[in-house]
Amino acid sequence: MKLVVYGPSKRLGCIQDDEIIDLNYAYAGYLKEKGEARPYAKADAEVPFCLLAFIEEGDEGLKATKKALAYVKKNSCGPKGEELKFKLSEVKLHAPLPSYGTRIVMAGANFYDHSADVSKMSGQNVTIEDLKKQVKEGTYRAWGFWKQARNVVGPDSEVPYPDRTQRLDYEVEVGAVIGKQGKDIKEAEGEAYIYGYTIVNDLSTRDGGGGGGQDGIFFGKNFDGCAPMGPCIVTKDEIKDVYKLKMKQTVNGKIRQNGSMESMIRPFPWWIQWITRDMSLYPGDIICGGTCAGTALDTSPRVEGKTKPDNFIKPGDVLEASIEGIGTLKTKIVKK
Repeated sequence: MKLVVYGPSKRLGCIQDDEIIDLNYAYAGYLKEKGEARPYAKADAEVPFCLLAFIEEGDEGLKATKKALAYVKKNSCGPKGEELKFKLSEVKLHAPLPSYGTRIVMAGANFYDHSADVSKMSGQNVTIEDLKKQVKEGTYRAWGFWKQARNVVGPDSEVPYPDRTQRLDYEVEVGAVIGKQGKDIKEAEGEAYIYGYTIVNDLSTRDGGGGGGQDGIFFGKNFDGCAPMGPCIVTKDEIKDVYKLKMKQTVNGKIRQNGSMESMIRPFPWWIQWITRDMSLYPGDIICGGTCAGTALDTSPRVEGKTKPDNFIKPGDVLEASIEGIGTLKTKIVKK
């Protein structure tokens, strides 16, 4: 199921063909048809219109939506005449961000091809085979950082170009959405904590080098609009193998990144066990798994310690981050 947040009230919906279905009102309609005396109250409890509350319902919420969708096949209105179906072109989609309390974890240097190409551009020439050897020997260091939820923007958003940079970069990533609370989770159990997947475009300033550049990792990775997200969350039952998905990023229609999740170094369950050592993850938290080769950083040689500016994005550029089976996330960079 492709879950979205739509419209002025930011209600939960799902995409079917070219339409958005309001799951909460559809389920209320189903309940009324079955004789439920308080269809809205029961619908709000079992198929909430709030994305986070719906994720917290887990499998029971997903089971209930099957009844809602069956109702929509025969009915176009809710109990009080609420419209249940909308054309995608008719409504605004928001980021499928569960809440402003959502913690967004970003895995650092977690793709073989991207890491090897960054190394090459910095003059170190560490190959993919070298990296695989380091991972096998346990010497490849895991690291990451946080994106602030308030910096998330949705599909078709405009992101202001930060004043502090002349090297703005992009990274198409798959974000794994956590479905239930857990702490000290074993890697073998990590898969059970994943609810679904979305797209995050990790925008960052690279002045002075990789990571966050001269501003350091926090400021280099956090500014208004630095985390475009969407267009939907695809529940994990819809994805046969997340580690086989193709991923792509275009800038002004030209392909920059064209890779695969097959190059991911450490899978999501590994990151879940690593993150939850002595710390809980909660429903709605998101773990982004890293990016493939083709970023501005890993395609830009360094001259006198500075990366050449040609491949970095500028005001006016249009980004389209695509993940097979999830969709395409479009973002425009504009002058501040």
